[in-house]
Amino acid sequence: MQRISMKIENDSEKSDLCSISNELRDTFYSNSKKGNVFHVLLNSNGLLLQRETAGSRKDHLVNICDIIGGRCVWIQKSSGFGAAGTCGSCTPSITEKQKIRDEHEDAYLYVFAYMLKKNLRKAIRRERTVITLRFRSFDSHEDNMREAEKWYKTLKSYRNNHLLMCCLKGTDSIENTLKTEKKRLLVLLNPKSGSGKARELFNHQVVPILNEAEVAYDLHVTKHSQYASDFVRQKNLSIWSGIVAIGGDGLFHEILNGILKRNDWNHVVKNVALGIVPCGSGNGLARSIAHCFQEPYEPKPILGAALSLVGGQSALMDVVEIELKNKIAYSFLSIGWGLISDIDIESERLRPLGYQRFTIWTLHRLLNLRTYRGRISYLPKNHTSEHQNTPEIITKSSLQHSMSCNTFPPPYDSRKQSISNVGSSEFEDVISLETVANQSFRSRCNSLLSSGSRVSTYYSIADSIYHSISGNSDCCESDMHDTENPADYQCSRLGQLEENTLPALRDPLPNSWLVEDGEFVMVHAVYQTHLGSDCYFSPNSKLNDGTIYLVMIRGGISRSQLFNFLVNMSSGTHLPNKNSEYIRVERVVAFRLEPRENSGILTVDGERMECGSLQARIFPGTVNVMVPNKVAFKDC
Repeated sequence: MQRISMKIENDSEKSDLCSISNELRDTFYSNSKKGNVFHVLLNSNGLLLQRETAGSRKDHLVNICDIIGGRCVWIQKSSGFGAAGTCGSCTPSITEKQKIRDEHEDAYLYVFAYMLKKNLRKAIRRERTVITLRFRSFDSHEDNMREAEKWYKTLKSYRNNHLLMCCLKGTDSIENTLKTEKKRLLVLLNPKSGSGKARELFNHQVVPILNEAEVAYDLHVTKHSQYASDFVRQKNLSIWSGIVAIGGDGLFHEILNGILKRNDWNHVVKNVALGIVPCGSGNGLARSIAHCFQEPYEPKPILGAALSLVGGQSALMDVVEIELKNKIAYSFLSIGWGLISDIDIESERLRPLGYQRFTIWTLHRLLNLRTYRGRISYLPKNHTSEHQNTPEIITKSSLQHSMSCNTFPPPYDSRKQSISNVGSSEFEDVISLETVANQSFRSRCNSLLSSGSRVSTYYSIADSIYHSISGNSDCCESDMHDTENPADYQCSRLGQLEENTLPALRDPLPNSWLVEDGEFVMVHAVYQTHLGSDCYFSPNSKLNDGTIYLVMIRGGISRSQLFNFLVNMSSGTHLPNKNSEYIRVERVVAFRLEPRENSGILTVDGERMECGSLQARIFPGTVNVMVPNKVAFKDC
């Protein structure tokens, strides 16, 4: 890691605690290239590095939205040994203090950023960047450390201000938002997700980011199916600002249903954001969020999701309420019946083969193609008034205090310049690019400190602790009671406005609903762009558009047509531009599925349900989901 050393005077008259309206400026030089002078400016836009060489000047901006945190470190150097410490983390004895005064000590500020970079194939990806500022103008450790702390506290103030500016209008107050930011994250981890490496991925790829951003968290490992659902349904969630699923879409499905079974669900969904780190087999939601906000996903799918946990931004996401014969369920991704559900569930017997199981079972199902008789009734989405016929979940008055961030300040003019400079070699002696995939966990932890230091300790948040799953948890239980009566759910859960009520599943449908009857190869209702990491199933879907895309494939389609449909799902070119004889795509706000003789496999968010009649309707903008930290984004 390269260092920048301070060369000229400091303004000692400046206050140690700088307000967010002030900026810091100083001059540094590089040890690696003598004669190179850097003017470093810290303001609300980020960290601006200005290099002067041979009468010319080149600028490089590290945008504030790419910076997740910083750390003050002092490094004591002596002839006999080296020692290191972090700001406020150690208290030397009187003898040690005297020894420190007799030795020259430097103070360091490490700035952690995850910046966009173009590789050789011009693909955009994020790379971890550590900027090291070395303060050594003063003879005492205390003075050098005070200057480093001033820069650290100013950086933290600018970052907090950036997060506040990104909050939706209508937040209660700045004080209330800051109070929310200080809360912890509840992390629920499914150790059996995907290939069973969720715990390892969390420790190696997520925990370092949480520590760099100084985000406290409580980790709970699930023990069995529906554990996460019961946990969030029964506990007092007010002590957490967000709930994070470390696993696949199935774990997120459990969390969502557990929250919406609470009596105080309306309060929870407005004040607690939901996040997901993709460690499962499908990872449709994580891929959809990354796609919607143009966040690089491959080859590091966990990186972007982990940054969303510390970015402080959220967006509203639709939820679909599903009325089944004996219960109500809630969905965020899809409802499937027929071919795709058959492949998903039946291929479980080939799980040891990994993702290849889907390919193998797809070929098997094509050779042994099945059709199912049933009836699909649906209420089309009104194109002239986007939400006129959409069942509303929350009134306008109850949405005004949402934590979602749909309004953002205009992007900074130097954003494009910042991205283009990341891939250049102009500042490689200033910014050390570190690829996590090529480092061990121990080497990544030790990279925070100077290579000359013999004692290297990764900075950990003192109050980020692991909670074992036990009955004596310090989380207070809520006054929840479980019920499986659909009538109770209609009254106490999502609710409905009188003018938008829908008939119950057992009641006849009005004439405004359209009906498709006959034999079907599959019916799939989707409301996110991706069903899996490489399944771009619904290109027109948005997180919050109040639309269900109902895809129906009738019996009689040729195997070659069906094969092309399945192959092109990875690129999003499988859906026809207009409805054909066998493939239909309808934009709807509600639908009813009635399989004949209850045949076929029925899935909700990839989880198998008892096959039978169901009725689904969409509720726009129901929950807040954590999203990438962007300067501005649209159409989500």
